[in-house]
Amino acid sequence: MSEADVLLKKIAEYDVRAVTLRPETNGWALLSRTSRPLLDALEATGTLVIIEFLMDINAKGMEELLDRHPGLFVLARNVWWINQRVMLPLLCHYRNLHVAFDTFQIHYGIEWLVGQGCENQFIFASNAPRMSIGAHRCYVDYADVSPVIKEKISAGNLVRLLGGQKPPRSIINGDEDPIMAAARHGQPLSPLVLDFHAHILDEGLHGAGLNHVILNGGPEGVQRMARRLGVDGIGLMSWNRPVGVHADDGNRCTQAALNVLPDSCWGLGTFDPVRDTDKMTRAKMQKLFADDRFLGLKPYPEYGPHYDDPAHEVWWQFGQENGLYALLHPNRTDLSEIEMLCSRYPNMIFVAAHCGGSYKVAETAINLACRYTNFYAELTLTTVPLGVIEYLVSGCGADRVLYGSDLPMRDPRPQLGWGVYSRLGVQQKEKVLGLNANALLRHVRGGRLQRNRS
Repeated sequence: MSEADVLLKKIAEYDVRAVTLRPETNGWALLSRTSRPLLDALEATGTLVIIEFLMDINAKGMEELLDRHPGLFVLARNVWWINQRVMLPLLCHYRNLHVAFDTFQIHYGIEWLVGQGCENQFIFASNAPRMSIGAHRCYVDYADVSPVIKEKISAGNLVRLLGGQKPPRSIINGDEDPIMAAARHGQPLSPLVLDFHAHILDEGLHGAGLNHVILNGGPEGVQRMARRLGVDGIGLMSWNRPVGVHADDGNRCTQAALNVLPDSCWGLGTFDPVRDTDKMTRAKMQKLFADDRFLGLKPYPEYGPHYDDPAHEVWWQFGQENGLYALLHPNRTDLSEIEMLCSRYPNMIFVAAHCGGSYKVAETAINLACRYTNFYAELTLTTVPLGVIEYLVSGCGADRVLYGSDLPMRDPRPQLGWGVYSRLGVQQKEKVLGLNANALLRHVRGGRLQRNRS
């Protein structure tokens, strides 16, 4: 590596406004004394330093870096929603730290950070072409903050850090459709929108154990966000019951949420395949599904047994008898357990979650959709790969792909924008966003929950 003074001359010669440091990747120690001249020089010139969080620096290292160099402008990338517990305090304490939200898609994240006075530290970043630019755009356009702050987050903060550098001109999208136009202006979408994959917390709870910080994840926060986006109905399951492995408590949480949310929302039930006998499980199912707002089953890998294990057989027998559907977080990448269920229980509908997470997963889902008419692919995942929605629709058919957000674990705005700004035609978008879910629900429990937008 060049000495600091030589490097700075080249930075000035080529008008470099930012540098990326990859110490762990490239085999050098960022916090070593030997790196001090480089960091001092970057601090003195106000050059923006971009660094991959956790890949090249951990939370303790970031704190030490910012303490040593209070004038160094640092932009952390690759920060995931799961890192909130360490990143949020750092942002509040160190005003020279900035965060890109390509993967930092935290529920009510912009609103919370603005409330803490961090509006100058949030940077628009999309990780294009790997990720969808439109997904990240919706995070800003639907933010419940002033236009001035939106401008800072979308461009102003980065322009300032780059010493005033801007694009030479604005680019107008000549292919904008009405759905995209509404989203760009932060208006509720007019087509039917049904979120097929969402969680719920007890009102007033902003976390779900371990390192899961989840802001405003109760019924009030979820409903407020739904109104802002134009989401008409939500399929809910408690976060506690699948991930926390407290099935009975989670079912009570979901039922309590349904009591205060609009009747266009519906619930999914979770039961314990390890601690409960088949007889106990069936009795609990009969009691829960006596409430006709519950339409689906939601097992989860945290309980242990895979879905084709005999421990789950009572689930599928009950679902077959009562015309339910199941939303499944896959245990296996080849979806073989879901394939078995589709074959053995033709009267049930099986929805595989997170099929949009990668092209590899999408390919497996397409193969399954081509063989089983009772299989559907649901989209949501933080990775929001560019073009994968179009790929799924092309392979599975426009009628077999469902929008879901996984809120409030992650914010629903990027997940919605992923679909809104896809290259699908308007009619295909409308199917994915809500019409497919509405058609599916016609086949569940005698079509007790149909929501057609007039």
